[in-house]
Amino acid sequence: MKIFFAVATYWPMQDGVANITGYLAEGLADRGHEIMVLTGRGVGAAEELPEEEVHNDVFIKRMKVYVRWPLQMKGLDRESNREKYYEKILEFQPDVLIVVCSQIWTFDWLIPYLDKIACPKVFYSHGYSKWKERYNYGEKLKNRNILGVIEEYRCKRYYDKLYKYIAQYDKAIYLSKDSNSVKYAELHHLNNGVVIENAIDDVFFSLDMRHEYKEKSYDRISYLYVANYNENKNQKMLLRAYARANIGESCLIFVGYEENTYLKELKKTSEEIIDAASGKKVHFYVHIPREKVIELYSVADIFVCTSRSETWSIVAHEAAATAMPIISTDVGIYGNITGALIIHNENELTEAMENLYYSKDERKKAGEAAREWVVLKQCRIADKVEQLEEELISCVRSAC
Repeated sequence: MKIFFAVATYWPMQDGVANITGYLAEGLADRGHEIMVLTGRGVGAAEELPEEEVHNDVFIKRMKVYVRWPLQMKGLDRESNREKYYEKILEFQPDVLIVVCSQIWTFDWLIPYLDKIACPKVFYSHGYSKWKERYNYGEKLKNRNILGVIEEYRCKRYYDKLYKYIAQYDKAIYLSKDSNSVKYAELHHLNNGVVIENAIDDVFFSLDMRHEYKEKSYDRISYLYVANYNENKNQKMLLRAYARANIGESCLIFVGYEENTYLKELKKTSEEIIDAASGKKVHFYVHIPREKVIELYSVADIFVCTSRSETWSIVAHEAAATAMPIISTDVGIYGNITGALIIHNENELTEAMENLYYSKDERKKAGEAAREWVVLKQCRIADKVEQLEEELISCVRSAC
């Protein structure tokens, strides 16, 4: 089959969407399918990415698009607009089109063309971070946050119509039966959905990645958070909690993809609140190779997530597979991970960071419980690629 993926982020980006789409696209290419990925050129560190290249037998084309959803979405050159996007799909003549995520240009720009695309269409949801069953403008109006009110209003209008567009796809794929995208589908009586949970790379199950637990509290304990730098991932909360924590020699490691305004704010805050004399250190990584990210998983001691919303978090599963103890807000899959410490505010986060810092036994207990949980999930890449392939073949056969 000729399979066209439309996704806002892809290799060499290291966010969850890019990694998941990457192993699916490459896995399908390994099975003999012809794969095209249309994605973004990014900003900051990604700005020099070429417009076209081949990576692991996947042909990649890139557009340069600026997104501040739901307020702004625009192409940054003549080759980056909705018309050119549609033309690239027609040029490739795919047997099936896969559009990854809503709330982004790869989905929204295609809306006017959905009824013109003849091949089967698959929507691959990663959840709806801005969807609420009820929107409350009162607090923002009270604080005279007019921009916030406009954003809330546009989000509401978007989700009021989203189900109509999803219904035009032959298949909708969701990451978990417990995701908010499945709940949204049920509320709007969509019946074209199927669940394909994510997978993680086999390397995370290797003995080389299996964590050992340090004996002494004064050893340098490191906390790791792998996530794009943005308000939803809420790295500022983690930075503040770390600064307040009654711990000594330690390290807080952030891994994101690109330099942006939020990261600049984080760095400034770090300089202001982290006392160098305390023995605490903060590292911000940007646009590093996947191999380096894997290395950080192997050497860090505690994984932390402070996200405001998640669906099926691949980084949670990667951390669990290495037997790393996990601290997280109560989002997405995290509450289901055996041994994970679920926190609800900054004070609880600080307390959890202190507890694991001082107790090797607690780190060991939580980490090994998390690994046992993820092993039972059967989330290896080959299984998920095969499942997706079966769904795509079914779509193509139904269209014949």
